[in-house]
Amino acid sequence: MIPVISDFARKWFPILFLSLLAALSYWLENKVRLSELSEESKSGHVPDVIVENLSATKLGMDGKPHQSLLAKELLHYSDDNSTRLEEPHLLLVAPGKADVHVYSSWAQLSDNGEDIYLHDKVRLKRDASGGRSQMDVTTDYLHMNPNKHVGETDRPVRIKDANMDIHAVGMAFNDETRVVTLLSHVRGSYEK
Repeated sequence: MIPVISDFARKWFPILFLSLLAALSYWLENKVRLSELSEESKSGHVPDVIVENLSATKLGMDGKPHQSLLAKELLHYSDDNSTRLEEPHLLLVAPGKADVHVYSSWAQLSDNGEDIYLHDKVRLKRDASGGRSQMDVTTDYLHMNPNKHVGETDRPVRIKDANMDIHAVGMAFNDETRVVTLLSHVRGSYEK
């Protein structure tokens, strides 16, 4: 005798089979995701704070913006008290002077928040002001302390404005005095 499959079972079998397959896929994905999370937890380096679209402004004594820090994302890790910024933009404002913008792919903040270590595609841009053209400084690493108004790198840098194009290795600068010191292998061109 040949078993006869009812019309009902024939219509619903594919749907029940696909539902079971979907449930098994969901279970397997969660199992893999939990194992990845537990591996990160074992290493101890898991963010305890995540802030998206960060915007922080420090005011001067006159109540006007003095520094602004923007970032796509801030990640804080409690295991080593480190803070990482994704796509940071630091704006330094000084009365009577051109604004300075600092960008990079990512940055690390010191424990006390005083030092910023900018990494990958670092760009420092001084806006045009008072008859001076815009100036761009590019490098792949820059250490800054905005409260002390200083920054430095030991890596290759390029400084370019409307009249000059300078390449060097290593640089130190003071944001208050706007003095830039190039440390070695300086070469460039200047056109008036």
